[in-house]
Amino acid sequence: MWNKLPQMVVLKSPGGSTWEVQLVRDNNNTLFFKDGWKEFAKAHNLKENDLLMFKYTRDSCFKVWVLSGRNLCEVAGSYFVKKSALEKNGAGENSQLKRKNTMVGSAMATGNKDNSELEDSDTERASARASRRKNRRNSTVLRNSGAEEKNRSTDDTLDRVPPSEADKERALQMANRNLTVESFIVVLKDSNVSQYYRLGIPAPWSRTYLTRKHQDMKLRANGKNWTVRFNAEPRYGGGVFISGWSNFAVDNLLQEFDVCLFKLVSQKDEPVIFDVSIYRAVPEAAHLPSYKTP
Repeated sequence: MWNKLPQMVVLKSPGGSTWEVQLVRDNNNTLFFKDGWKEFAKAHNLKENDLLMFKYTRDSCFKVWVLSGRNLCEVAGSYFVKKSALEKNGAGENSQLKRKNTMVGSAMATGNKDNSELEDSDTERASARASRRKNRRNSTVLRNSGAEEKNRSTDDTLDRVPPSEADKERALQMANRNLTVESFIVVLKDSNVSQYYRLGIPAPWSRTYLTRKHQDMKLRANGKNWTVRFNAEPRYGGGVFISGWSNFAVDNLLQEFDVCLFKLVSQKDEPVIFDVSIYRAVPEAAHLPSYKTP
């Protein structure tokens, strides 16, 4: 696959902004980002020792997640970087990539099929989101490691429009206003609310307030309780919500870019208890209320 990568690729940040970056290969057959990388790094305020995760999603497109080098937690600000010139000009994959999409180390020109797959218009993105939400509506959520299955209908989510950058920023600011030393914030991404249903807890916070062991925890929101399984990660000091988190996410109609504030209520009793406040990225959707704990 790596031998077929073109000279120009697209890097997509968690918030959906895109950058066109040149991909070059040295004499040792090692790939590097060149032209355009400086702009990407500056927009995301990258620092030495930061960790970047790249997911190759299709021809010429990489999704990129930014983790802080200090604690290996995802950098929330990467969801709110400014729109790239690629998007502002309405060019992107449809223009410069088509002109420069010459294979690295090969004289073969890329076919029309490759170019067409690069098209990622607003209409297609909205359609993809609606399709994912529709699939989730018809899917089966597994409870307690597959012991119990329950179909859930989330018809309301089909009407939800994608949030604007201002909506995302507002939700994060509202959560930050209620942040205390005994609470932490998570900006939800797609993997938190679909497919794998996992939620990571920031390592510095976890090291300070939680016992480093696998355990059940209780989440409270909107007057209801959910039990989730917490898997500790001793190497980094953090942990992940696994089984049970999908029930919380589906029951509360959580969506990508919503912001959750977890407030520690009790760490002495078993299980550990969190009150969860939910700040919707699209609050005008009346059927998706924001929940704020007292």
